[in-house]
Amino acid sequence: MAGKATSAGGEFLAGCRDEAPLLLGVVPFGMIYGIAALAAGVPAWIAQLASAVVFAGAAQLVIVQMLTAGAGALPITLTSGLLNLRHVLYSASMAEYVRHLPRRWRLLLAYLLTDEAYAVAVLRYQRRAADTARAGDGPDLRHWYFLGAGFTLWAGWQLSTAAGLLFGATIPAEWELDFAVPLTFIALLTLLLRERAGRAAALVAGLGALAFAGLPYKLGLVAAILLGLLAGVWTVHRLERVERRSAV
Repeated sequence: MAGKATSAGGEFLAGCRDEAPLLLGVVPFGMIYGIAALAAGVPAWIAQLASAVVFAGAAQLVIVQMLTAGAGALPITLTSGLLNLRHVLYSASMAEYVRHLPRRWRLLLAYLLTDEAYAVAVLRYQRRAADTARAGDGPDLRHWYFLGAGFTLWAGWQLSTAAGLLFGATIPAEWELDFAVPLTFIALLTLLLRERAGRAAALVAGLGALAFAGLPYKLGLVAAILLGLLAGVWTVHRLERVERRSAV
């Protein structure tokens, strides 16, 4: 049991370590959300609770921005739901790696499945052959790595939200923390382009954004997101079919 605990702990700490650099973009992102929530009139305790329960940075930021603009409940719900549809692609990609786990583990990892946690965890899972060769017949403990990455992101998001709520009014305007939002997603894009599904999703979504740029209310971005998701999911299923045929 001691050996297994050490291996699980090592995986957890490795996940924390590999996730940590991404916090450079996440922390300003969380502070922006906290500041924007207060500006939208959201009570601080509700804004902090949303970071713990919703735990979806882009959706949270869009929600408070739409509240500031006076949008109604229906458009806010639809927009935030569409933004989070990208997690369908993440789930499809990760399902084969975690389906052997008990339900409690799958529920916990599903809660922690964010852009940043997925980006590092999926790369760890994709190093399957090399890890198996080193580990021999030992148990697969990579879900502990996933947990470490997800927990690190979760903790960073809670702390950065709290910092934005507590100190947002004292942050100089010339710091321009808004740069953190695109910076975070550019960093993730470079990681996800290493796999075929990510490249397919990025290519189709990029072309879709250009093709539908003229649509009103920024609906072109919504269409691009949906097309990218479909392309990514289709690529995942296609690769799975090819692998099954090769195994026969």
